[in-house]
Amino acid sequence: MINIKNKFSPLTLFLLKAGGVYAVWQLIYDLVVLPDGRLDTWLSFTGVKLAAAGLTFLGWEIETADRFIACVGNRGVEIQNGCNGMDLLGLYAGFIIAYSGDMKKRVMFIIGGIGLIFTANVFRIAFFALSNLYFPQYWDPVHYYSSYVFFYPIVLTLWYLWTTMNDHSDIFSGGSFSSA
Repeated sequence: MINIKNKFSPLTLFLLKAGGVYAVWQLIYDLVVLPDGRLDTWLSFTGVKLAAAGLTFLGWEIETADRFIACVGNRGVEIQNGCNGMDLLGLYAGFIIAYSGDMKKRVMFIIGGIGLIFTANVFRIAFFALSNLYFPQYWDPVHYYSSYVFFYPIVLTLWYLWTTMNDHSDIFSGGSFSSA
């Protein structure tokens, strides 16, 4: 039997696993999840409902209809399938799956991270409704850069935490970190 760990460097092995997991996720998402639409629709509807509840609690008058949210009397925002953070969930989980670590800890970290990313999406949806109220002329840049503000810092921080709390071997050299 060929030991694949001896054939490739730890970095190459990680990149192969991460690429494979991401490719499988994209195929499943593009060919099954997105066309079916139920999970994406649930994420969009639930995100809108939670964003509306939060904004209403904070004193804004909000209108919603399924996947639409608006401050009363203003332009609304539609949270479409494929634009609700679902694809990022697979990317996040793929990294955690590809990097070494305890399986029970990995499952808990994936579930917790998905919950945190979903919560960030609720804040993002609320931000969209407010940006249409206060800065409607800036919709395009607000929408374009929102992922950089709401999702990527969280995902990168979680990835960093996962790598630091697990197997402390150096994936660049295959060696170990010094404890000194």
